[in-house]
Amino acid sequence: ASSAPPVPASGGAAAASRVSGVAPAEVSGAALKELLDQLTAALLATGAEPSLRVGGQLGAHHRILGRLASTQPLLSGYQGALLEHALSLPHERHELLLAWAYAEFREHSLERYDELADVLLASLHERLAPNDRLWTKLLLQMPRLPRTVLELLRSDVASAASPRLTLGLTTLRDLALQRDAWRPACLELLLELCTAGSAPLRAPSIRLVVSMAAGEGVSQAVPAGTSPHISPYLPQGVAQAAAVDQIAARAHSHAAEELEAALAAEEEEEAARRLPLYLALCNRSPSMLAALLAGFDGASAAAQATVQELLPGLLLHLPMEAVTEVLLAQLRGEPDASPPLAAASPLPLLALHVLADRATAVGGTVPAALTAGVLGLVSRLGPHGGAYAVPLLPFLDESQSVAVLPALLRLDKGDLTEALAALAHAEPPPLAPRALLLQLHLLKPEDGERGVPLKALIDAVQACINEREVFTRAELTAALEEVVQLDPLPLLTMRTIIQTMVNWPDAATAVMGLLRTLLEREVWATKLWGGYVRCCSMAMPLSRELFYAMPPAQLEAALASHPDVKQKLVAHARAERGAVPTAALGVLGL
Repeated sequence: ASSAPPVPASGGAAAASRVSGVAPAEVSGAALKELLDQLTAALLATGAEPSLRVGGQLGAHHRILGRLASTQPLLSGYQGALLEHALSLPHERHELLLAWAYAEFREHSLERYDELADVLLASLHERLAPNDRLWTKLLLQMPRLPRTVLELLRSDVASAASPRLTLGLTTLRDLALQRDAWRPACLELLLELCTAGSAPLRAPSIRLVVSMAAGEGVSQAVPAGTSPHISPYLPQGVAQAAAVDQIAARAHSHAAEELEAALAAEEEEEAARRLPLYLALCNRSPSMLAALLAGFDGASAAAQATVQELLPGLLLHLPMEAVTEVLLAQLRGEPDASPPLAAASPLPLLALHVLADRATAVGGTVPAALTAGVLGLVSRLGPHGGAYAVPLLPFLDESQSVAVLPALLRLDKGDLTEALAALAHAEPPPLAPRALLLQLHLLKPEDGERGVPLKALIDAVQACINEREVFTRAELTAALEEVVQLDPLPLLTMRTIIQTMVNWPDAATAVMGLLRTLLEREVWATKLWGGYVRCCSMAMPLSRELFYAMPPAQLEAALASHPDVKQKLVAHARAERGAVPTAALGVLGL
């Protein structure tokens, strides 16, 4: 039959009913031609299909018609008419296409089958709406897919603007999960899309691959509504769990390859294109962060900048305990982890800052294991480890805060100031303001790499004094009252007293008490004496009594270096001679 037979005006359902019990194996010769004409006319007749569907006979007739169509010359007029008939109502007649395809697959060579299947699927692809899941269903149920299908799928996902993009991606997913032979090709295309130049195309592709690797949505991969007469022909495939394992293994290996390429990229655009898949998989497998941490220091400048830009978004959503585990493996230098972190490595520092910010935002704290690990690193690195402690300062207790102070004093001045501010403004602060000042004065300036630089101590104390909202007059004077009782007296005692007097002029009375205590402790016998005399000279006339109380030798030396003070004391002594000790009058020449 080179063309479609005529369609009778009536009686189509009856004709179809008469041949419904005829098996394909019983049809041959002239009977085949007669049966073909009758059955085709019946199925194409107006009103035939509803009656057959109600009677449960339509599926059987589709199988018979598919068997008969397979006896015709490839792409003959008859086959063309039948294809047009099926495509005119694809949702009602797609089983006819499947029955035909299975008959062709059983009876003819793969070359003929592929040629027919190519035409059937290309025609169906053109007719269906861009979001019609029937396309996916047919691809899953066909006995074999020609290689040209891959080009159709590729065209569907070629652009973020493609109306078929969503359907194309989910179809690739379902084929990868349900058809063993097509799994590699579909998965490779999806992985290729994950590093596409267009971010709107990368994002949905990455989400899909990550969900596939996690085994999500597997039960929805085969569309509902598969007809009972088609199911015997469905490809069996491996178990879904095994398919997911294969997909996960390939996705992770591909992501690792992309990470290596991203870290070597000389352009930020390339790094930004290659990294997101790896970071998205880290979201499901936080242990993958270890490779990123290990490779960061050796990465290109462009890659480092990109990682630092993208990583915080990931860390904000990862379980804090999982990130902690990865960081601790690095901090402890465990045998199965990368080498221990180097001093001031920016990526782990960034991770610590993000975790700390997360905890602060919800009024919580960081895991105790993380705190212990960071403090261990600080101890191991000595003066070079202070930067790692900074993010966690608000979460330390008093003894931990005291322990990290020497390392903090090795930071640059700006970083040191920020660190002390973090300590001071924590709620509640691990060290009360007066306790922090006291601990800073207890530190002894030392030379050498592991010592506490004097300039850093000066900067630290000054940074505290400058935080007027926290280090108030009361806090400063309370701290200094403890400092002046220390033995030996800290080297910065007089400098801190002078700065207190400068920053808080109304603290003068309290300062005079501190100076009196120091005089009683024979401060002239210490290195602080020069600073003491200077402070007293600045406090004139409030400090007159302190000058008068100095031993004669010390008073004489003090006035020799401050002749302006001597003039003021002489004037006062002449006016109120009876209020001045005799020894002091002698030094004044009165």
